[in-house]
Amino acid sequence: MDTDVQKVQNLLAAKDDTSRFVGLLLLKTTLDNHASDLQYEKVSELWNSISPRFLDRLIRTGSQPASEQRKQSGDMLDVAVAVLYTFTKLMNDCALDAKFYGRIPNLANAVLYSSEETTRRIVDLIHVLVQQPHGQAAGGATCFAQLDLNTWGPLIEIAPQYETVFSIFHWAWVSGSLAVPAKDLRPKLDGALKLFISSFKGQNPIPLLNFITLVFDNLNPDVSLPVMELNLDVLRPPEPEWLRPVARLIQDIASNKQTADGRRAYIHCAATLLAIYPEKFPGPLFSDDPDTTRPIAYLFVKMVQVDILSTLHLLIPKVNTTEYPSLSCRIAAALDIMTSFLGFLITAADETGGQHGLTPDRILKLHEDLLKTVGDVMEYLRDRWDDYLASSRGIESAQNSGRSIFEDAITPAAVRFVATWLRDDDGDALRTQAAGLIDLFAELYKINMSSTDVPELRLPILAALEGILQTSYGREAFHSSDFLSRSLYPDIRAILAGHGNELATGDYLRGSAIVQIFNILIEYDESSHPHPGSMDLVELISKCEVQPVKVPVSVSDRPRVEFLTDALELAATLSKSAFRDASSATQQMIQASLRDLTLKVKEDWDTLEDESMSARLAELDFE
Repeated sequence: MDTDVQKVQNLLAAKDDTSRFVGLLLLKTTLDNHASDLQYEKVSELWNSISPRFLDRLIRTGSQPASEQRKQSGDMLDVAVAVLYTFTKLMNDCALDAKFYGRIPNLANAVLYSSEETTRRIVDLIHVLVQQPHGQAAGGATCFAQLDLNTWGPLIEIAPQYETVFSIFHWAWVSGSLAVPAKDLRPKLDGALKLFISSFKGQNPIPLLNFITLVFDNLNPDVSLPVMELNLDVLRPPEPEWLRPVARLIQDIASNKQTADGRRAYIHCAATLLAIYPEKFPGPLFSDDPDTTRPIAYLFVKMVQVDILSTLHLLIPKVNTTEYPSLSCRIAAALDIMTSFLGFLITAADETGGQHGLTPDRILKLHEDLLKTVGDVMEYLRDRWDDYLASSRGIESAQNSGRSIFEDAITPAAVRFVATWLRDDDGDALRTQAAGLIDLFAELYKINMSSTDVPELRLPILAALEGILQTSYGREAFHSSDFLSRSLYPDIRAILAGHGNELATGDYLRGSAIVQIFNILIEYDESSHPHPGSMDLVELISKCEVQPVKVPVSVSDRPRVEFLTDALELAATLSKSAFRDASSATQQMIQASLRDLTLKVKEDWDTLEDESMSARLAELDFE
């Protein structure tokens, strides 16, 4: 054995490539037959005996179209790849060894002209080399991420036959992106996705949709992994040209004979892209293809609805099964799709002359189905809430030992879906049914006020309340729950008392939504007595700090000034009854503060150049 190893090392150290190639052949034979007999130190010696430039020359000889010398060059490529492949099995930390990952560019170029076995080995080899640990600045993933789009191209072309290619790109874009400037990687990522879509024409698109979902789930700004916070969000292509082709793939799968894998793939991909591109993706996804007479957008929405309706009744009995987490995630994604669809319909209805490809009869049919879907989703939420209450009282059931309603992926998705419908559809039947969810909404709202580890649902809940409070049952349930004193008053007080640097755009939007709830309650309030918290709220509004809007205007400036305007209008309404029990001095002091605040807010609207909002302020009367 030692003699054979020495002979291999002598041949590999020769000056001519012929001797080196013979040495590589002997090395391959030695590794194939005696690898398990070699000590790690000896394996390292053999690896160090190989010239990386020599390996690159061998790989390049097999990276060309067929020629008279193709057979010989193919043999050279096969041997080089086989030796590299074997060493990755025998050595540690290959993904961090430049001698290994430095071969990636030439290996990637070789896959179009190599034999089937060698191509498989190359793909597996690159896959091993890109598995660079998170946080490492250099390694195989970084090397791969730095390659140009043309070098990625051959691997993308064979992706339909070798699904491991998707994992290669995922590793590179997640682990390798930290050391690559986003401005360089973003256009390559955009171009790569275009190439992937082209390579899957006429192929089964399920692996591609799963890959897109995986990639953009990691590009989501809500992702919490610290290693991703640095760079991945800015990698998102701002103007992706591939959204429409992906939408067509999703629609085609949904409108043809489906499998469980296909349904899971198109639902998760659609939901992910709607979350990532809420402005750009609804149009392509919910609109028919003008080049075909098939109502593919309608069929897609219909299939999502069917999946929700046919699965909801199965969910609670399966809460404690291993099947439930994936089932729950799929239905949550389907509900998010339907929420986006409702938003799309509302926007399309507001746009004069908007073309969305859905005929009136199809919209009517979808509306009928949506009524049933919303009703069934609310029934599911109520059943889950009842199970939770039974469990909290010590009453055992077959379901309440499973994951809590507050931990279930379906809960936030269902709340968002139901809220969108209740706010914008004026049917009393569903709004009355939703009154049974007030206690659940109150609990979810309270959880959001004390924890940032759960999905933020306060805005959707406030949207739902806008609809529910239009019914007498809804108002009765609302007052019975102490929603106002336990949640809404404390929340708006925190916003009013907060300082600019402590508050975000979402806080101001939520503040305006709370004011809208107060306005609805005031509209339906038949009592002549002020609410116990009215005076406190008016006084708190009068003490608000107003930060002048500066040019250039920030993203949060307009929502902030809108909230202050809404709050001032609420103060004007409440003051009519709240001042009855206040002393004259207190009343005058608060009125003066409110007028001063109004002038400052008006100055902000002048800076924002919005005359209509300034006119709203001019109508306020605090007497």
